[in-house]
Amino acid sequence: MVVVALLSLMLIAVDHRFHKGHLFRSWLETAVHPIQQAVDLPRVFVLWLAEGVSSRESLQEENANLRSHNLLLQHKLQKQDAIESENSRLRKLLNASFVYGATHQDDRVRLAEIVAIDLDTFSQEVILNKGSQQDVYIGQPLMDANGVMGQITRTTPDSSTALLLSSPHHAIPVQNRRNGLRSVAIGTGHPNQLKLRFVPTESDLIEGDTFITSGLGGRFPYGYPVGTVQRIDTKSEQRFAEVTLNAVATLERSREVLLVWPATQQQAETTE
Repeated sequence: MVVVALLSLMLIAVDHRFHKGHLFRSWLETAVHPIQQAVDLPRVFVLWLAEGVSSRESLQEENANLRSHNLLLQHKLQKQDAIESENSRLRKLLNASFVYGATHQDDRVRLAEIVAIDLDTFSQEVILNKGSQQDVYIGQPLMDANGVMGQITRTTPDSSTALLLSSPHHAIPVQNRRNGLRSVAIGTGHPNQLKLRFVPTESDLIEGDTFITSGLGGRFPYGYPVGTVQRIDTKSEQRFAEVTLNAVATLERSREVLLVWPATQQQAETTE
């Protein structure tokens, strides 16, 4: 750089004295240009490196923001899926309430929500967010969108407890919708599985038959679906067949349920 400066001073002096230094200046600038580039190269490299680091940090920050945004969107999508599933269940229940109302025109139904469960083999109970303040009573039938779930066994002003069909302590009078064969369905302790009692081995019974509430006993109105025949075991030395039913209600998955006030119960309350 010192040499370049001296040459420049000499060029200025010559040009001032002889006014013919422009050719020499052009030649000198051409000769010195590579040297200037070489001298300036470290500064350019440092600027390029700083810009690269800055761009990398900017990209990393942008990627982090995008990941955070994507996580939030996935969270919202999960909630959206849950809301859509809940809406689907509620639509099924709404349709079921219309079906039940059309089949049993005098029966009244009301939506309730399961707030706690106890699916122990010997209990099989759920707790609802409706109680005696909403006219819930002991023995009241409980349904979901597909059929009978169980019945109310205890009430408080704001909640109630229902025993599910699958409980070994639960029994319900039923009859075959195809041929009218009557029996009693009892729980086995296994989710969604029932057994029929007192079915003679020679009975007209086939897999896939649907059993509905018979109306006997006065607790469950006639005609509500209970279960379908899954398996029939008959032995010649036994008088009764072992018949297994699949409950039509989704006992271990339902969240929203229907409480039913049969017409007979409403009439009894009116009489009282």
